[in-house]
Amino acid sequence: MSQRKVLVVGLDAATFDVIEPLASARKLPTLARLMQEGASGPLRSTIPALTPPAWTSAVTGKNPGKHNIYNFYKLTDGGQSRAPLTPGDLRSRRIWDILHAYGKKAGVLHLPLTYPPDRSASFMVAGIMAPKDAQGYTYPAELEQELAANIPGYRLEVNAEPLRAGDLSRFLRDALEIQRIQTEETLYLMKTRPWDLLWVLFHTLDKVQHFFWHYMDRKHPFYPGSTALEGAIEDFYRVLDQDLARLIEAAGPETAVMVLSDHGATGMHKYFLVMNWLEREGFLKLRDGKRPWLTRALGRAGLEGKEIVAALRRWRLAWATHLVPRRLRRSVPVEMASYGRIAGHIDWSATTVYCPSAPGSGLRVNLRGREATGTVEPGREYEMVCEEVKRRLLAFSDGANGCRVVRAVHRREEIYSGPCVDGAPDLLVETHPRYCLIEGMGRDVLLPAGKREGERSGNHADHGILILWAPECRRGAVLEEASILDVTPTLLYLLGVPVQRDMDGRVLEEALRPEVFRERPVSYDQLAPEERAPETELTEREKKAIEGMLESLGYM
Repeated sequence: MSQRKVLVVGLDAATFDVIEPLASARKLPTLARLMQEGASGPLRSTIPALTPPAWTSAVTGKNPGKHNIYNFYKLTDGGQSRAPLTPGDLRSRRIWDILHAYGKKAGVLHLPLTYPPDRSASFMVAGIMAPKDAQGYTYPAELEQELAANIPGYRLEVNAEPLRAGDLSRFLRDALEIQRIQTEETLYLMKTRPWDLLWVLFHTLDKVQHFFWHYMDRKHPFYPGSTALEGAIEDFYRVLDQDLARLIEAAGPETAVMVLSDHGATGMHKYFLVMNWLEREGFLKLRDGKRPWLTRALGRAGLEGKEIVAALRRWRLAWATHLVPRRLRRSVPVEMASYGRIAGHIDWSATTVYCPSAPGSGLRVNLRGREATGTVEPGREYEMVCEEVKRRLLAFSDGANGCRVVRAVHRREEIYSGPCVDGAPDLLVETHPRYCLIEGMGRDVLLPAGKREGERSGNHADHGILILWAPECRRGAVLEEASILDVTPTLLYLLGVPVQRDMDGRVLEEALRPEVFRERPVSYDQLAPEERAPETELTEREKKAIEGMLESLGYM
């Protein structure tokens, strides 16, 4: 077993809520077979259930307090600015680093925080968080031209421009095209490169579910009835299932297969604009109480932009939305100003709590000695502020239906451990299903989600999927307590490599037959600390490109 190969297929945001009914209806034969013949169960994600910390925990076997990735961003300028994370922000080895140290070969395709790519993988293609139109996104460098020459229409990422135009049909067509490209790319590399572990991430499913959920979900308040788009999500899963079958066949019958997601998916009915809430509750203050800058941002520009885009679509000219000035397009379709546009208008001298990036579900205390213009004293005052914010958040309810908006508020020390805990937000906020925390400011604390075309109606859920198939699996085993931290320890065991002692996860022994471990018990080792990767300096153009990508997907 130690010489065997392992194929890992990441389906970003895949959920059993969609898979199980489709598999039962014989619409996903590949996934159904893997579940019947192997082990499967829900996979508990990180808090927050978000792409960068979740996938990083999957590839390290560690919680964010050890690997240092909590979000898409890191704070700069004492909390008043932010910059996209890069591999230089990592503080832990990933599975391909470990395999390299033990003489194994790994191929890595499209995982986050792989731009610029590094040399510990045998081959690598960067994934989400690589700038649009990036150069130097492969290792080895010549692989970039090789892929372009051998994969028709090759490119890295789906085009988000149709979302700004509200043209979801065009976006879906492009999403399916990217899926075709990435499947052909994976098959090509499987055949032309040596590998012991091949890990490919198909990220576009997450985007499809974000923007098409309400077309499928009859309980969504903006379900439009039967339309041509109601089967978009099902169709995408069926394509993924077909592509998975091709990858498994190419990998060979002795190759173990793991299929997983970083988190699940669910419907989203309302945005929770936490900065509005913080201002209303007196924790945050803007320099101008009348907020004329925000009125301009959300009113005039937003309405002009929407009217122009709507007119273009009525005239069947949605393709021309790129001609709309960027200052107008940026406010379509969501009428919210992101943290980057708000920070310069905050009265920091009168602010105690703020939210620099809602995808991380985190609130920061404006702490004296840490933030550039901190107002809260460390110690007793800090503790009092944290407890008061927590109390009020847990009591906050939606006036329209009486539902509580927030289900839990955690102190960072309650859920993270390790040398990097200080980099985490002070408070982690978990909303109830159907509500999504948003960092920006708008006209109200709660706003409808999915009302307009091109606006998100799907959100992340805290359990993804895990399916493991190998000849030594317990047939039909149900995994009850699998964590995303268990992924790398289990893969290392399958590959005959020692689990590292500093990992938080464990080998999922319940997935395999007991005699397997009697014949080969789990072994442990600890590699010496490695030198930190050099800090990666992104150009301003690269930073803007990453921010534009995240904004178009509703992450800021």
